[in-house]
Amino acid sequence: MTYHYTDPDGHRIETEPGWVAETAAVSLTTWNAHGDTIRVHIPLDHIEELVAGLRDTARQAAGAHQ
Repeated sequence: MTYHYTDPDGHRIETEPGWVAETAAVSLTTWNAHGDTIRVHIPLDHIEELVAGLRDTARQAAGAHQ
């Protein structure tokens, strides 16, 4: 299963199952301004760390917006 997210400006990110060094991972793919593919592989045991970091960043953004 692939998850697609597009922001209001039309920038995209996709997630899909993947592998890194023979370890199951989630692959995040996005594209830079030149159309080059950028892929990051996150091992499954680091997913919670990533989500916690996203939540912290979201709280900071919400606080800065007030």
